[in-house]
Amino acid sequence: MIKPPPATLRRICGQRAWYGLDDSYPADRLHCTMLRLGHEADWSAARLDELKGLLGTVSAEPFPVRFDLIAGNLLRGAKGMPSAAAFHRALRQKAAMCGVPIPEYDFWLHLSLAYRGTAIAAARKIDPIGWTVEEFLLIRSDRGHDLLDRWPLRQRQFALAL
Repeated sequence: MIKPPPATLRRICGQRAWYGLDDSYPADRLHCTMLRLGHEADWSAARLDELKGLLGTVSAEPFPVRFDLIAGNLLRGAKGMPSAAAFHRALRQKAAMCGVPIPEYDFWLHLSLAYRGTAIAAARKIDPIGWTVEEFLLIRSDRGHDLLDRWPLRQRQFALAL
């Protein structure tokens, strides 16, 4: 998963309140799922350790995410996010190396604002909310959010001052 930094999280919670969405899901758990790994029973402790080792070898630079639509109970980006999709593919490739079948699905980065209650009937444009992703986390989410590991994304090239 990736998570918004605190200032961005406050803006996201403001959107949740503005649209009257259920706020019983704790704000500190709001996140974007980058890769679904299937059922916990499919992952032995040894295979999970192997996955952690492989994820530690992911070479990716920080990348931007930007949400400018609210639809149902989701924040979405109207134009997609190619950098996030590329990062998803890199994670999927590493996870596949562990030999556990990864569920097939169409990846479209989103952030769930609520998990129950009413939803926004029609998609609406919002002032963009975004951040630069600087780390990713591996969590067990079957009973809450149990943090298993985290990895920074590292800038590999020097940025040029313009």
